Amino acid sequence: MEVYQSLRGLDWSHIRLSYVTHFYINKPNSVDVLSIFDEYSKLPREILDRVLFVVVDDGSPQPYELRDWPLNMIVLRVKEDIPWNNPGARNLGVVNAKSDKVFMTDIDHQLDEESFRTLLGWGNPGPTLWRLPRVDGEGQNLRSHANTFLFSRGHFLKNYGYDESLCGHYGDDVFFVKYMKLHGTRQGMIYWGARARIRNLARDDYHTLNRDVTHNKALWTEKFARIKAYGREEGHSRQFLNFDWEVARVTRRDVPPPGKKDPFWALSWWGRWIFGE
Repeated sequence: MEVYQSLRGLDWSHIRLSYVTHFYINKPNSVDVLSIFDEYSKLPREILDRVLFVVVDDGSPQPYELRDWPLNMIVLRVKEDIPWNNPGARNLGVVNAKSDKVFMTDIDHQLDEESFRTLLGWGNPGPTLWRLPRVDGEGQNLRSHANTFLFSRGHFLKNYGYDESLCGHYGDDVFFVKYMKLHGTRQGMIYWGARARIRNLARDDYHTLNRDVTHNKALWTEKFARIKAYGREEGHSRQFLNFDWEVARVTRRDVPPPGKKDPFWALSWWGRWIFGE
């Protein structure tokens, strides 16, 4: 595994799935938050060779350590501490993904080995936002998570991604999903082979941000009114990456070139045949 401080000149053509997540830490427990990558480092090589983890530090004021995880990983750092910059962090992660097939989730949700295998073998999502079943630590079924999706990077960017005018206050997912639907996006559920498990992290274990949705709920109402009055191209501000950011660290596994012996080749073919490009 090689460690880099820049993305320049690196070949990522072996990546089949980009896993995008972000975190914000202003409490001294970064080890617990980032321990998810200790767990992911234990996955089989055939999975780790084809997955890229794109991780965005959303301006954390609390220091933390990036360990030598044996992962294909791009760590990006937002240089400003913007409250509830989730839309911006997700946009930044998707822009730096290296495959069209992107899985996005929050840092307090985790996939198991079977789920990675399923998503690697899934066909190109195209215009569909695929949701995953969600379970708690005891395996009890819960409602699917609002910001956990498998989707196409190209379709996401074509429709402007998350609207960063909602940054600064809690609650951005409702407008994102409805706006994507207005632009031809379908929603589907992956009912077998994949699930998102809630990690053993309390909601506010690692930050102290206020979860009052009042401000953004008023913005949703205004945006939907503009869409109703003037058409579906209205409403979204087009604000995108409105902050300074930097590459904090890049690690790349020594991966042989993929081919017909790629363990997910057949599954990918069937996924394309069943679900379409």
